[in-house]
Amino acid sequence: MRDRKNPRIWTTKTFDRLSPYYDRFMKLFFPIGETGREKIVEKLTTGTLLDVACGTGTLLAMAREKGLKCYGVDLSGGMLAQAQRKVPNAEFQRGSFYRLPYAEGSFDQVVATNALSGDAIDAGEALREMVRVCKTGGRIYIAEWPKTDDESITEKIVIWLASLNDDAPQDYFGMFREMGYEPEVDALDKRYHIFAIRK
Repeated sequence: MRDRKNPRIWTTKTFDRLSPYYDRFMKLFFPIGETGREKIVEKLTTGTLLDVACGTGTLLAMAREKGLKCYGVDLSGGMLAQAQRKVPNAEFQRGSFYRLPYAEGSFDQVVATNALSGDAIDAGEALREMVRVCKTGGRIYIAEWPKTDDESITEKIVIWLASLNDDAPQDYFGMFREMGYEPEVDALDKRYHIFAIRK
């Protein structure tokens, strides 16, 4: 874990400043994240979709082309401004994934990509909120960096380097199972999995 006396790198202000360049940044430095979004959109069915920590709205733009009614929530006003330009017919709200500004059972599908794997993030709390706002019978998808049993020196170095950038893998299997769900998993890479559950 990062020493919390040191300032965090990925703050709302950081995302605000990065928002005009974020799409290019992701394509250059994290192309598998774009693949993850595409794979999730392939799995989506009709109805309503909430993208949690929606960023610039890339996933919502693809989902809207499939005919879904799209909603996005993010803490960064800069990111939301980009998303509104990209997907003008979607509905956006500024808010935290710890307290989603929607009623219980509001959406057919709820997603989060590249949003929960941080060393200062309580991913379990965010997942519980995603489950709360999903309809019974609805689907929840996340694309994130999972914690594994790999104790190799290489993996420890990777995790240490990631911690310098506020990043860290999380035990998503354990979190979902603690809530009573057995997730379906699509491993796109050793360090990038899509998890899916039905509420």
